[in-house]
Amino acid sequence: MICTTFFRHERYLEMMKLTFTFLFLLFTISCYSQTTETLKTVPDETAEVVSFITQLDIANATKDGIYLNGYVVNINYEQAKKLNGKKIKITGKVTIVKGFQNLHGEEIRQERGGDTKFIEFPKIEIIKN
Repeated sequence: MICTTFFRHERYLEMMKLTFTFLFLLFTISCYSQTTETLKTVPDETAEVVSFITQLDIANATKDGIYLNGYVVNINYEQAKKLNGKKIKITGKVTIVKGFQNLHGEEIRQERGGDTKFIEFPKIEIIKN
């Protein structure tokens, strides 16, 4: 009787060792399954970089920035005053902020109706005439 209990206990321990080994191997394999080489990234649709040449007019300045060629460019007011009337080249990453669409029966909110394209950190170059 004691002998059969000992063999059952020993077999149980072997099964537990095999189970833990298998789980450990499964865990380590899953840890290495997604590396930078195997990771598939989805391109960001707002990661578009634009570049355009325009003449800055301070009359287009708002609290959000200055409207240039359909984009709201993040330029502070002091910098805009220095660049007023000059021909400049703007380069930067575009971020699109979705506009609000009013549905029937909803309260009207004070937000932009259409999508707005922002250039948050523009690179600005002065173009000499």
